[in-house]
Parts: sequence; C-alpha cells; structure tokens
Amino acid sequence: MVNIVEQSISQAMDEPDDRLMFTQVKDVVARHLRRMDPGATVTKTEFFNHTHVPDMVLEWPGRPRTPRRFIYLRTTSDQRELEDDLQRLPRADRPVLLALGQLPTARQQGDLPSLPGSSTALLLDASALGALQPADDSPGIPRLVSRSVLEGGRGTLDKAATEEFLNTVVQGAEAARAGERVPTRDAVDALTARMTTEVADRMSAFLAALWQGGGSTLASFPAPQRGVGHLDETALMYLLESEDITDSAFWNRVVRMISLPILLRTPAAGTGNLQHLMREAIQLWTSRVCMIVPGMADADISPWRWAVKAGQLILQTPRFHVLVAQARRQLPPGQEHDLPRLDEVRNRADRFGIPLTSLRMVVTDRHVGYGGPGDDISHDAQLDGISDALGQAEGVIEADARIPSGETLQCLFGTGIASARGARTQVPLDALLGTTTRLLSDLSSDEAEKITQLLGAQGPPPDQPWSQPSFDDV
Repeated sequence: MVNIVEQSISQAMDEPDDRLMFTQVKDVVARHLRRMDPGATVTKTEFFNHTHVPDMVLEWPGRPRTPRRFIYLRTTSDQRELEDDLQRLPRADRPVLLALGQLPTARQQGDLPSLPGSSTALLLDASALGALQPADDSPGIPRLVSRSVLEGGRGTLDKAATEEFLNTVVQGAEAARAGERVPTRDAVDALTARMTTEVADRMSAFLAALWQGGGSTLASFPAPQRGVGHLDETALMYLLESEDITDSAFWNRVVRMISLPILLRTPAAGTGNLQHLMREAIQLWTSRVCMIVPGMADADISPWRWAVKAGQLILQTPRFHVLVAQARRQLPPGQEHDLPRLDEVRNRADRFGIPLTSLRMVVTDRHVGYGGPGDDISHDAQLDGISDALGQAEGVIEADARIPSGETLQCLFGTGIASARGARTQVPLDALLGTTTRLLSDLSSDEAEKITQLLGAQGPPPDQPWSQPSFDDV
C-alpha cells in the first residue's frame, strides 16, 4: 500500500518541467522531515540528484551538540548504484541517502544493501520515510524514535525494516518501565544496530531512565552500562517529550539522575512531563538567582506552568513570570519596578512569615539602612519611627530575607531580582522562588494559593539566628 509520502513524491515527479519538479520534490521531502522533528531546520540547496553536493542540509539550532546531516536525493533505486554512492560520500557528514522510489525488497533482491558496522550513513526509501511519519494522535515515543532516526539513523531502512525497528523500540520503552528484561534488551540491540554511537547511547540512557523510574535498579538494566547512568540534555528531552507520565514515584527517582544545569540546556518548552518533573525537583534542586518579570503570559506557555526557554527555567503566571538561572549574567536586563513603601514590605513579610534581617530605603536622593546581627527586624518598633520621620515617603530598595535553610537572599525591589548572599551559595528552588514571589510581588489571595500549590508553603525560619554581615560590609 502506497503511503502519503510516496504518493506526494510520485505526484511531484510527474511534473513535466524539470526545474519545477526538482522544487516540488524538495518541498515535499522537507515538509515531511520537519513533521518528523519540528525542531530541525531544513535548508534546500540549488542542486538535485548531484553525486557529491547535498540536496538538503538538516540542522538542529536548539541542540547545538547534534551535528548536521547532509541529505542526498536519488531518483534511482538500483542497489549497486546506491552502494557506490554511499562509498563516495564523506563519512564525517553522516550522509542520508533518500531513494525517491522503493528499495528492492528481500524477496526481490536477497538482502537490502548492507553497510559497515561503523558506518554513519543512512539509506532509506520513500516508503520508509512514510513509515517514520508520526500520526497526529500518536504517543510520544514513536515520535521520539522517528526523530532519533533523523539525528543518527544508520544502515538501510525500507518500510518493513522501519516498522520493525519502530515496534521494537516502542515495545522496549513500555517494557523498560515495567522492568521486563528481554524486550528492553531487544530495543537496546536495535538501537545499537540502527543508530550512530552517540544517538544510540542517548536512547539507551532514555530507556535506562524509564527502567529506573519504574523501580528497577540501574545494575539490573539489560545493556552495557556505558553512559546510561545519567541523562544529557538530549536524552532528557526524549523523556520530557514522551507520552505523559503522571506517576510521582517515577519522577522522584528520575529527578536524582539529572540536575538543573542539564535541564537549562534542554529545549523542553512546557511539556506535561516537565510539570511532573518540577513537582519533585522543586525541593531537591538548588540555584542561585531568580527574577520576576511583569507582563502577560507568553502565548505558547499556559499560566501556572513551568517551561524552559533560552537557557532559563520559567514559572509562568497570568500577571508575571519568574526566571531562574544559575548566575545573574544569565538573566536578561531587568526593567525598573515601582518601589514599595516600608509598610508594604513589612506586611508581605508578616503575611508569609519571612524574616527580614536588613533593609535599605530611599527618600528622594537619600538612602537609609536598617539592620541587625541577623535576627528578624521586620517587627522592630524603631522601623515605625523611621517611616514616620521620613513622612512615609520612603521606597524600599532592597531587603535581606532569611530562608528556612538558613541562607540569606538579597531581594532587589527595583529590578525584581533575588540572589543568594555568598559568592557560591546555592539555595533550594522552593525557597528561592517562594520567598522571591511573596516578597517582591504583591500577591492576591488566589495567586498566593497557587504559589503554595506549586512551591509549597513558606517554611519556618531556622531556630538559630543566622550570622549576617552589616550593611557596611554589603
């Protein structure tokens, strides 16, 4: 049965004008490649069916460590010609040779063209490209397998071989979560045979994550242990973009295999699995700085959801979003916020039980500081006198807030930025984001409730006062 890809290519090749036919064939192929992986960029060259010059270049701008691939279109399906072409193409370019017709089947030609075990080249025909097209309602894993073929597929694929490969890996992923050894091993073997080493290792790490997330031990994973004990950003992307996994125990195990820096390198958008991951990660991971950016929700991110964009972890709300980064330089330039009055800041601190250890205020062009040895100053009667003396016209520039783990956050009201005191200090994400949103933003009751649902309640302060430098040392 002819699939939609074969049909589209055949119709394009019926065009009598050669130049127009070349353009239409390339458009059809490029459209189906982008459908397999929307994150890929397909650049068409001016050549067609050329011996040495590719017809298209496939690149992944969002995954800079994924090398590009050159795609060569071939009007022939002759086995000998295709094998000769593969021998001439540079191995470093990881070439993809796409026969626009059908490769000889095993019944017609004995075996499909064989490629060396170390080959990085991929030979496939139009029927295989059609079999790799994900259905609109297909779960995530078939889509991931199709994407991985584009990234690092090798060997020879016709329709039958492609369908067998897809089924083996999809069944292996389901088996990995269930701790079933044989189908999981079959999937790893298929990946090793059909993928370049780098992509096979990432997909194996993805299967190992499913294996451990399901409750089995890494030591019992039925494959070589090379690289499967951790997830890099691409393997993590595979996991986050697979079908929705709502099991909290699964994510509680997986979150220990990764870290925030890896997540920040992952183009994860706002997937459902990212939400499940962050529910477990929020209390386990640490970071240094975050920033409140006022404004409406981005159109491509639903409110009250997590996303990763441009190397930043984002918590999106209807009225503002919070950016999390490992260092201040990774945040965008901050826009100026209106400074709250002293009584507003004290009320926010009192409302959520946030200990304040120092404050800096401004009146016109004069600055006033107030601090202590590290205890909570927010209820000091002297602050009432300061506010009265300043005619209640003061604006709070910054406050130091002590979080439950004992560290101190420097909260800058003018830019909406909060960062941990200390050159290398990292603080738990729930405390970093919770303290920042509650102190630097005037939350409504509904917003406060949503923040509590996502981050947990503001924890109690530590039992012992935290030693903090005076303002003269800041």
